[in-house]
Amino acid sequence: MRIGKIAAVLAASLVAAGCGSSIKVVSDYNPETDFSTLHTFAWFPEPPKATGDPRADSGILGGRVRRAVVSDLKAKGFREVAPNAKPDFYVAYQAAVDEKISVRSTPAYYGYGGWWGPGYYPMAMGSSTSVSQYELGTLIIDVVDRERDDLIWRGSGQARLQKNDDRSSAERDKDMTEAVREILASFPPTANR
Repeated sequence: MRIGKIAAVLAASLVAAGCGSSIKVVSDYNPETDFSTLHTFAWFPEPPKATGDPRADSGILGGRVRRAVVSDLKAKGFREVAPNAKPDFYVAYQAAVDEKISVRSTPAYYGYGGWWGPGYYPMAMGSSTSVSQYELGTLIIDVVDRERDDLIWRGSGQARLQKNDDRSSAERDKDMTEAVREILASFPPTANR
């Protein structure tokens, strides 16, 4: 969990590519865990590790993530308790923003040839290459068994961030709620998944 090995992303406007459907979500869990014994949760006592990026380290973003996670877990029947009340599990998150480069090369067809057999076939005469830079936001949510101090579930979501994000605070809250809902959709895991 924050317990060291989280590299995640999300900026004050992560799930900013607009709506939840543009988020790539992945989750994993320890199959030896009996998730039916989990009923109460608290936030991991240590704060997320600072990334050095003010967008990901923002208290505004942290509040948005926490509200969305608590809302989703409560809707699933889990009860939030104080960290010193010995919850069944801790929840933690990590957010980050990474600069990425996309290189796309496309063959350009300028004519047809057919001298090597019947019919006409497209002939590649060159290619076109485009390079673009973008920001990728990632949010990781971890669930840690309090008693064993063991990571038992991890979900993450990634999305391209909008360049000039002019969404209102309410729109950002809504987008975060949708993103967290998608990330936590497979928590708790069931035997059928």
